[in-house]
Amino acid sequence: MRGPLPPTSTPGAPGTSVPSVPLGRHPPGWLLLMIGGFVLWIALFVRSTLAGGDAGAHEEGLTATAAGVAALELVTGLLLIQGACEALIQSVERVGARFRWDGFVAGTAGSLLATLPEFVVIALLVAVDPMVAFVVPLVTIFNNALAFSIYSFFLPKRKGEGDSFVMPRAITKAGGELLIAAAGIALVLGLAMLGLRGETHKTAFSGGDLLFVGAGLVVVFGCYTVSLLRNFAHGPEEEQPADPHALGHPTGWGGIVGLFALGIAGAVLGGEAVSGFADTAINAFGLPEIPTAIGLAFFAGISEYVIVFKAHRKGELGIALSNVFGGITQVMFLLWPFSLIVIGLFGLSGSTAHVIPITFSTTMLVLLLFPLFYVLLEYIEEDHTLSNLDAAAMTFIYALLLYVLIFMSPTGPAVAAAAGAAR
Repeated sequence: MRGPLPPTSTPGAPGTSVPSVPLGRHPPGWLLLMIGGFVLWIALFVRSTLAGGDAGAHEEGLTATAAGVAALELVTGLLLIQGACEALIQSVERVGARFRWDGFVAGTAGSLLATLPEFVVIALLVAVDPMVAFVVPLVTIFNNALAFSIYSFFLPKRKGEGDSFVMPRAITKAGGELLIAAAGIALVLGLAMLGLRGETHKTAFSGGDLLFVGAGLVVVFGCYTVSLLRNFAHGPEEEQPADPHALGHPTGWGGIVGLFALGIAGAVLGGEAVSGFADTAINAFGLPEIPTAIGLAFFAGISEYVIVFKAHRKGELGIALSNVFGGITQVMFLLWPFSLIVIGLFGLSGSTAHVIPITFSTTMLVLLLFPLFYVLLEYIEEDHTLSNLDAAAMTFIYALLLYVLIFMSPTGPAVAAAAGAAR
């Protein structure tokens, strides 16, 4: 979701190329892990079939067997989703090589298609619990912001220039404009929710509200993508990803279609497994929504963090940076609005359960996005550089935001402990 999404996944951001390993005699690591995920999914399917489905899952409670099955569902989903993302990216890379797209266009298409597994997860989570589908993308943004700030420590700093790293123009210019939009949207929505909490005439966002906000976010991201392609596809050579045809990707239709089909299968089955885990964790085990979603987002984002680590070790800073930065912006303007739109459509179809209540938790989730985006914008806009001081300050601020969400929400551990003591 890149979180858990899976999450978070989306490896990459518009205009970037993701390292690709062509399939050959020796299967790459991601494919072996995905095969393991398929094996686990089959085992879970057989168990569910022999047990007569999952009708009694919620009656089991927190037992060793239920916990083990839930853990297997989570692992299965993560293995399948990481493989689905890689397969979809490689499929696009091969299409780009076949039609000789430049690296910027191929990277943009790949990063957008790589979010498909996360869309599937969100769509399935909406059916399980619309609040979980609403919360997961938001906490993924907080997790990925913390990952960005920590990664900033490892960017090569230039001596004699304030010991800072000069950020790519695509991030400081187009990305900065997107951060301004994100901060403004979060502030407007957060203040509106804060005001409505003091009134009684509106206690939840209905289907029409969610559709309006979701559609607006998608339009903004569409304009951002067009701006990237028009203004930054032909920038300085050191900021441009390699063209797919120059990397020697196979161009046969069999491989392209096969990888695409593999990605779709992994996305659907992985999404089903993750939604099953979320259903068990929240409805059967009674775990609090926000801490559970933060944990899911972290585990789902591990594959993306591995991509960042590998790209950094190879000196491919553009790929690494675009992954950690895109993990913030793409979730805000693609994954979260998708969840709003799907929940809104369910709501308009007559489902009374598919609304988003205006509570302390939902209000703080949205309102705290404003300092997150504002802080990131200020640091990358200042001389278009990042220093270790900037990284330290961002890390503490983002850790503080997560601390507030985990320990100060009505469903957080501290509140739950206090409630238990009161009883």
